[in-house]
Amino acid sequence: MKGFFNFLIRIVLIISGFLFIFNLPSLLGIGKNHLVLNVNTLWTNVKADLQALMDFKEIHYLEFFKKLEIAESYQYTMTILVASLVFILFLAIVMAVLIILSPNKVRNRFKSGINFFEAVPDLLVIFLIQFFVISLYKSTGLKFLQIYGLFGHKPYFIPIVTVSFLPLFLLLQFLIKVIDEEQVQQYVLYARAKGMGRIRTLLVHVIRNIVPLIIMQLRTIVWVLLSNIYLVEVLFNINGFNQQFLKIIFMGGDFASLVVCLLMLSVPLVIIEAAGWLISKLVKGKEAISI
Repeated sequence: MKGFFNFLIRIVLIISGFLFIFNLPSLLGIGKNHLVLNVNTLWTNVKADLQALMDFKEIHYLEFFKKLEIAESYQYTMTILVASLVFILFLAIVMAVLIILSPNKVRNRFKSGINFFEAVPDLLVIFLIQFFVISLYKSTGLKFLQIYGLFGHKPYFIPIVTVSFLPLFLLLQFLIKVIDEEQVQQYVLYARAKGMGRIRTLLVHVIRNIVPLIIMQLRTIVWVLLSNIYLVEVLFNINGFNQQFLKIIFMGGDFASLVVCLLMLSVPLVIIEAAGWLISKLVKGKEAISI
């Protein structure tokens, strides 16, 4: 029951933030020689938007959504998000284990490389992948990868790889740091003193103990993925869910339509938080959930 009330409070705070942020431009006005604070105008706009959002008898934005094919675009964007998240999580854990088990000299080189790639700008990665695929096609004539959403076709492989590139190194950098810190904990030293192998200690005990931290870090990864998906949809000319915001604005959509779309984007974060609570409880017990 407590978790339900916390969730309800968070939803109210999110919607309140949308109400004030979207209407914030109406607060400021320009006088003759000074700025004017239009508090009454702001409050009037906030009340009007809140009334439109709470008017369940005339949810006209549902009809408006049918024109934009919201369900199809949302399914496509969420497919890329979930596939990228699974790809990042699996590959980051495998790479982190291999790097930790490698010799110190090799491990330091890998860490330097990870730090370098983690700092590469998102747009540069997207442009490099585009350049690679186009150059490969021009030099060899091979067209085995689709990168642009033309004539209703929506690519999957290239967008997933593109949006996963930088978050992968971000999570990998985090995992290596956390695992290094766990290596000097008492339970690891005790396991090694009992003769338990390094690989078994790492896979059975260390990875299990850092699961809650991984779940917490996934919230940051999801935000990075959502921003990267937006860039990919624009630069690859893909009619995804993020592109619907511009259509809502230019096709006469209202505040309620924007809020519903933004809440739909918040669904993955809510699911990850709920899954994190459940997985933490199953893996380490009730007392470990507060990590």
